[in-house]
Amino acid sequence: MDTRTELLTEIATFQNKLKMADSRIGQIALNDPKFVSRLRDGRRCWPETAQKVRDFMAAAYTHITTADGTVIIRDLDTGITASGATLAEAYAELRRLVTARQKQAA
Repeated sequence: MDTRTELLTEIATFQNKLKMADSRIGQIALNDPKFVSRLRDGRRCWPETAQKVRDFMAAAYTHITTADGTVIIRDLDTGITASGATLAEAYAELRRLVTARQKQAA
């Protein structure tokens, strides 16, 4: 199975659990709301891009929403935690923090 097909299967499983639209996944994970529909139309996907989507889906399973509506999200690999008013904002902050840590390590 190629990267595109594997990723589409993972996205379908994710959507069955979280009921999230294609455009929402693409918007939050890659800032590209048409990514999933283009993938379904046969467009190829670089492994690095697929990993970003997988990272988002994994992080989406590891978030909580507090009583005041703040979303707290944690990266399981690094242990980094971020928060935001929405899942999209929390994930964007998490990506920023993970990228900053990777740059420090290099």
